[in-house]
Amino acid sequence: MRTRYLLLGPASDAGPRDPSRDPEHRHQAGARGRWVPAGLVLAQVLSLQCGAAAAKNLFPAVGTTATVLMRLWFAALLLLALARPSLRVTRARGIRPTAALGCVLAAMNMAYFQAVAHLPLGIAAVLELLGPLAVATVMSRSRADVLAAVLAFGGITLIAFPHGAGVTAAGLTPGLLAAILRASYVLLTGHIGRTTADLSGLAVALLVGACVFTPFALAFGHVHRLGDPRNLALGLLVAVLSSALPYTLDVHTLRRTSARVFGVLLCLGPAVGAVVGYLLLGEQLSPRQVIAVLLITTATLVVSRRKEATHRIPPP
Repeated sequence: MRTRYLLLGPASDAGPRDPSRDPEHRHQAGARGRWVPAGLVLAQVLSLQCGAAAAKNLFPAVGTTATVLMRLWFAALLLLALARPSLRVTRARGIRPTAALGCVLAAMNMAYFQAVAHLPLGIAAVLELLGPLAVATVMSRSRADVLAAVLAFGGITLIAFPHGAGVTAAGLTPGLLAAILRASYVLLTGHIGRTTADLSGLAVALLVGACVFTPFALAFGHVHRLGDPRNLALGLLVAVLSSALPYTLDVHTLRRTSARVFGVLLCLGPAVGAVVGYLLLGEQLSPRQVIAVLLITTATLVVSRRKEATHRIPPP
C-alpha cells in the first residue's frame, strides 16, 4: 500500500485533472469571452451597414416607407419560422416590453432609413449611434468607461461633421430621432434577451412592429410598386442583412454583456458604415474620417479588454 501511494500519490490526484479548474485555463477562457461581444457586434454592424447600402439602392424604386414595410414583414416572418414562439409563454413573460420593442423597431427603422435617404451612410450611422453612446456614458462606472465614451464620441463627431458637408436638416432630424429610438431599443432588447432563452421575444416584437407600421405604409407608401419580383427580392435581402441577422446578434450580445459596454461597441457602426459606403457606394473617406475610425477602434478595444463587474445571465 505504501509503494502504491508513492507511485500514484493521493487518490484525489490519481484521476485526470479538470482543465476548467486550472487558473491559466480560466484566464484564457475569460480573455476569449471578453472578445466574443466585440466579435458579435462587428458582425452585426457589418451586416447592418451592408443592408443599409442595399436599401439605399432600393429607395428610388419603392421609396423608404415601402422599404421599411418589406424589412419588417420579411424579418418578422423569418424569425417567426425559426423561433416558433408560443403566445401563452409570451403572455406569461409579459407582453408589454415585447409590444414596446415592436413599436420602437417600426419607428426606428423608418427614422433611420429617412436619414439614410438624405445623408451619407457613415453619417447616418453616426447619428443613430448617439443614443447607445449616451446610454453607455450614463451607465459608466469607471474612468476607463468614460475615456472609451469620449474617444467614441470624438470619432463619431469627426465622421459626422467634416466641415458640415452632406449634413442637412432633412437627414439630421430623423437621424437624431433614430438615436433616441436606438437607445430605447438597446434597453428593451437587453431586457427581453435576459428573460427569454431563444428568439421568440424578438420574433413577436418584429411581428408587432410590422402590424403597427402596415396602416401607415398603406396610407403613405408606394406599396403598389412591390409587385415587381426584383424589388421583393432586394427587400428580402435588406430584411435579412439589416433586421433579422443584426437583431439576432444583438440579443446574443446583450446576453453576454451590459447595455453600457454594448453601447460603446456599437460605435463600430459608423466606422464600418464609412468603409462600406466607400466600397459599395463610392462615398469617399476623408483624413478626418480615417482618424475617426482609429478613435472608435481604440474605444472598442478599451471596453473589450475590461472585465465586466456586473452579473450577467450566461448564454444558453
